[in-house]
Amino acid sequence: MNRRVKGFTLIELMIAMAVFAIAGVAVMRATTEHIRAMGMIEEMTMAGYVAENQLQLARLDTRWPPQARDGEAEMAKNRWKWVLEVVETDDAEFRMLKVTVRPLEEPERVVSTLQTFVGRQREQ
Repeated sequence: MNRRVKGFTLIELMIAMAVFAIAGVAVMRATTEHIRAMGMIEEMTMAGYVAENQLQLARLDTRWPPQARDGEAEMAKNRWKWVLEVVETDDAEFRMLKVTVRPLEEPERVVSTLQTFVGRQREQ
């Protein structure tokens, strides 16, 4: 009466459980990193919108030279602190405009910086 029992041994089950546990941890870690990255991307996008809005407003200003200024903005339920700097260039007819955007509650952390150049409008 030699009956052969088919199935997995205890060691095979332990190895299979370890492999699935490692795979599960890897999937959870990847999901957590993805969620964190999505939050950062959303924050950077909203700060970029704030910077772009301020640059466009500065470009519409007809005063020469442009004036440096700062302020606060609300976008996507977040409050932002923005600073517009005006930097002289080698050409007196051009200025560089640079906007830096930070979260209002974390003023030391820069989320977005955007810059452009503007020239003096010629009167016709």
